[in-house]
Amino acid sequence: MPSGSLARVTYDGAEPPVVAVKLQETFGWTQTPVLADGRARVVLHLLSPAGRPVAITADLASFWRQGYPQVRGELRARYPKHPWPEDPLTAEATARTNRRSR
Repeated sequence: MPSGSLARVTYDGAEPPVVAVKLQETFGWTQTPVLADGRARVVLHLLSPAGRPVAITADLASFWRQGYPQVRGELRARYPKHPWPEDPLTAEATARTNRRSR
């Protein structure tokens, strides 16, 4: 992941490969990842900070333009400690919150 975390690819052969990852860990990615030299496009299950799916996409560029503003609006108040930048393409991917508690 752009955040430095590792993600598991789930693949059963019948459906496209799936990667479930928290949304904040994909900031900066402009293209949906592919496998097998570009022959297998990955479907991303983008998760909230609580690990619940908030979007499923095989077209990350389209999600950033059309889906992300709505997701951001819905989740920003619910998860205020997590980053929700207006421009996710220039934001740094992270697995952390904005504030660290001691």
